[in-house]
Amino acid sequence: MRLSKKITQYLIAVVFCSMAFGFFVFYFAIERATTQSAIGKLEHLNSVIEKKLSKESIPTIESAHKNVKIKILDKSKYDLTEEVVKQGNYEWDNDLQTMVNHVSVVTYPYIDHVHYQIESKISLTIIDDKYFTGILMVIAWIFVFVIITIIFFGELISRNLYTSFYYLIDRMKHFDLKENQELQIVHSNINELNQLNELFVKTSQQSIEHYNALKEFSQNLSHELQTPMANMKAKIELMLNDELSEDQIKSLSGMYDDLNRVSAINRSLILLMSLEYHEISEDQLNLSELIEEIIAEHEDLMLMNGVELTLKLIPNVYIKMNTLLAHTVFNNLISNANRHNYPNGKIEIELTESKFIIKNTGRQQEFTNKTIFQRFNKSKYNPESIGLGLALVKKILDIYNYQINYKYNSEVHQFTINLK
Repeated sequence: MRLSKKITQYLIAVVFCSMAFGFFVFYFAIERATTQSAIGKLEHLNSVIEKKLSKESIPTIESAHKNVKIKILDKSKYDLTEEVVKQGNYEWDNDLQTMVNHVSVVTYPYIDHVHYQIESKISLTIIDDKYFTGILMVIAWIFVFVIITIIFFGELISRNLYTSFYYLIDRMKHFDLKENQELQIVHSNINELNQLNELFVKTSQQSIEHYNALKEFSQNLSHELQTPMANMKAKIELMLNDELSEDQIKSLSGMYDDLNRVSAINRSLILLMSLEYHEISEDQLNLSELIEEIIAEHEDLMLMNGVELTLKLIPNVYIKMNTLLAHTVFNNLISNANRHNYPNGKIEIELTESKFIIKNTGRQQEFTNKTIFQRFNKSKYNPESIGLGLALVKKILDIYNYQINYKYNSEVHQFTINLK
C-alpha cells in the first residue's frame, strides 16, 4: 500500500472519531443553548412585568401574559433570593402531543413598597427521534464531504509532497553495483527527505567500495591460491613417478586428492562470490544439445557403476542462460545423480519445453527441499563431497529466475527445474 493512501486512511479514521465525538457535543450544546435562550427570554419578560406592575393591575397583566403568575408576598418574606430558575420537569403535553421540559424563572421585586413574586413559565419541546435523526444526517453529510475533500486534495498534496521520495525509490530500484555509479538524487525542501537522500547516497558509496574490495579480493585469492596449488600438484606428480614405498605412494596420493579437493572448493567459492553480484551474461542456449554433451562426458562413469540411463529429451529446447553457468548447473545435477546412486542403479532424465526432471535411485538422506541447497551440506554416505555443488545450482537458477525443487520418495531422488 502506498504511503499516501495509508496517511489518507489514518486521516479518515481521525475525522470519523472527531465527527462522532463532535456530534454528541453538538447535540447536548443545542439542548443547553435552547434552555439558556428560554431562560434569557423569561428573565426579560419578568423585567417587563416589573415595569407594568406600577401602572397596571395584576389581573390585567396575567390576562395579557398567560404564562405569567404574580403574587403579593407578606412583609415577613424579606430574605428571598432575587431570582430562582426551575427546569427539568419532563412530562407529556396533550396539546403538543410530545414530551416537554418546563422552564420557569421566579423573581421577587419591590415595587412601590410592595413585595411581589413574578413567575414566568415556558415549555420546551424535547429533542425527539426525528430531530435526532435530522442532526445525525447533517453530520453524516458533512463527514462525507470532508472525506471526499481529504481523498481528492490529499492525493494531490501527497503527489507533490512525495515526489522526491518516490524518485529516490525509483533510483534505488535501478541502482546496480556493477555500473560503479553513485546514486543520483534530487534535493527537497523537506529536511527528513534530505536526510534520507544523504543516507542513501552514503550507503550506495559504501556498497560500491565494499563491492570493489570484495571483487579485488576474490580475484587475488583465486590467482594466489591456484598458482601454489598447481606447483604442488606438479611436484607430487613428479614424485609419484619416482621409486617410492607403498606408504609413501599412499601419502602422496592422499595429498594429491586433497589438493584437487581444495582447488575445487576454491573455484566453487570464487564462482559463488561472483554470482552474488550478478556478474553474468545471457545466451540463447540449446539445452537439449547441452544435456546430451554432458551425458556423453559421464557415460563411461555410469557404465562403470552399472547405472541404467533412461532419456526423454525433446530436441531444440532453448533457454536464456550463460553457457558456462548452464553447464555448471546440469553437470552438477547429472554428476550427483551418478555419484549418489546405488551400484547398478537407475537414472531417468526428462526434458520438455517447461521442465527438466532428473531422478536417480539412492539412499535416503536427511535433507529437505530447504536444506539440500545450503552450502557445505554434505551427504553422510559421501564424505568426499565438498557440499557446494547444489548451492551453486540453486544460486545460478535464482539469478535467472528458474525454480528448482527436490523431493525423495521410495528410494528415488528427484530434482525438478521449472524452465518457464
